[in-house]
Amino acid sequence: MKPPWEGYLGSNPELYARKVLNVCGLRRPPICERTIVDYLRLEVVEITTADIRNFLTVTGDGNAAEMFRTLDTTSAWLERSPGKKPRICVRQETRPGRKRMGILHECGHFLLPLHRALNYFCTEADLHPAVRKRVEQEAFLCAAEFLMPRQMFVEDALSLEIGLSAVEQLRYRYEASMEATAIRYANTPPGPCAIVMVAQAKNGTVATPRDRVPSEQLLLPMELPPKSQHSDDGARYPLAVKYFVRSPGFPKFIRAGTGIEEGNRVYDAWARGTRVKDEIPASVFGSSGNWVYHAECLPLGRSGKVMVLLWLPDHQPRLL
Repeated sequence: MKPPWEGYLGSNPELYARKVLNVCGLRRPPICERTIVDYLRLEVVEITTADIRNFLTVTGDGNAAEMFRTLDTTSAWLERSPGKKPRICVRQETRPGRKRMGILHECGHFLLPLHRALNYFCTEADLHPAVRKRVEQEAFLCAAEFLMPRQMFVEDALSLEIGLSAVEQLRYRYEASMEATAIRYANTPPGPCAIVMVAQAKNGTVATPRDRVPSEQLLLPMELPPKSQHSDDGARYPLAVKYFVRSPGFPKFIRAGTGIEEGNRVYDAWARGTRVKDEIPASVFGSSGNWVYHAECLPLGRSGKVMVLLWLPDHQPRLL
């Protein structure tokens, strides 16, 4: 099959989003996702759980049970059918920030040239997991540029004191989810910082990629396969790192699956459900180095997850 080189701008997904933003004249947040959808000549349809069940009943798909599980945990998906206008199906009950991100994520799939020939919305048996992960990462980066354009986002981030309060302000300014904004914050550095998402370990082990709910569609460039833990480690590691994102200037890497013991500020924030701002030794995340991070921990509602922002003093002069 001949690669779809028409409109090819290179391997950086953000370039494709940037081009559309410029053509549409979208230069101030919040970015209107409907303008982008209209420019790409897509249709957005809101879907309920009942709609998914009816669709699978009518089609009589032999893999209906598996398809339902996939669709029921996905906030949005792109449908391409011969002879029909491409459309984005989005879950009706999804929160506004995540709904916007889901729609723009699917716009990324539609827009990126090398995604056009891929059946990325299929079972794992049909699409190799490494390929699936790659295309989801690219679509996320494209969507992040749509929702939070890098140039304006960096300017706004640098105008605020580093911390999760800055992430919250940016979230409301760009009308995005807290999690997506935090990831963008770490990827467009206000200084040497990192986001660590922490969750309760399942059955004494770290959650595997299959355990992760894909509705957030937040597969990250910095995410590696989790390192394994044995079930007898459950008492020692009640929490584990779900994923990690860092800015280029952040000196340490924390692997997904790293266990976190009790008796530290991250655990306190999770156990008490309260926000914590303090210094945290790097040893909390398994490092043998004599590092101490500035940290802020924020429990995310009833999700059981704690978002941790780590940062170090930035001794490099800022060039504005």
